[in-house]
Amino acid sequence: MKFIGLFLLLIGFVSLFIGFTGANLLAINWVNQWGETIGWLIRIGVTILGGVLYFIYRHED
Repeated sequence: MKFIGLFLLLIGFVSLFIGFTGANLLAINWVNQWGETIGWLIRIGVTILGGVLYFIYRHED
């Protein structure tokens, strides 16, 4: 679970950074199908979810 949290956290940060530059990766381009606001909410939500999972399970390994 710690790995999944770290993975989501990193993907969220990369997505946020790339979103600020105006570019999009093909793998995360689907978040813009529902509009710009929902796309940003999904990016932020994935980042927060990853951070929460990582910090909850950081001592289990």
